[in-house]
Amino acid sequence: MRANRMRHRAMMAMAATGILTALAPAATAYAGPGQDTGETSGSIAEAGINTAMGDKVVEAAYNELNSDHRWETPMGSNCNFYSSKWGKGCQAWCADFVKYVWKNAGVFAWDSLDSEAGTTARYGKFFGTWHPGTTAGIYPGAAVTYNQSGDPLVDSDHVGVFVGWVNGAPKVVSGNFNNQVYKHNLSYGTPIAGWTGVG
Repeated sequence: MRANRMRHRAMMAMAATGILTALAPAATAYAGPGQDTGETSGSIAEAGINTAMGDKVVEAAYNELNSDHRWETPMGSNCNFYSSKWGKGCQAWCADFVKYVWKNAGVFAWDSLDSEAGTTARYGKFFGTWHPGTTAGIYPGAAVTYNQSGDPLVDSDHVGVFVGWVNGAPKVVSGNFNNQVYKHNLSYGTPIAGWTGVG
């Protein structure tokens, strides 16, 4: 009985610090549109093992999804709230959105991010949390990098925040998606280059 209680406490401590997430068996990667493998039900997130920082990132992303500054002004111009927060003009802004979300969530070294979509991949490579070419093991709060071709660490096409499974479907909240902050499917047409964990 005492050993079970100690084991339970150790598991809860590891889950709270993110260690258990790293040790848990990886979930099967989500297939492309129309090719759902049906195996995402065994994912870490659905088992209730999230990281505390990941939860803060998800909350910050949803706050922006529901904000009154989530659209480009005017629509289609790339003029947006997030780039202006970093002293930038009208530009592609998915990475500026992620940087703003990470700042509000308190992610370590958020200020090392830049305005290019591969910024979280480079962050993950530096800190050892980059998972290239897969969504296996992804958990809520992770940054998902999308790239059509080339090295995603050099130049990527898009980045967003994985917010978990909504009605059984894996979802991402992104800036600069349809000219706004938008919740979309994890797989949407542009290939997933990998994901970066936030601890």
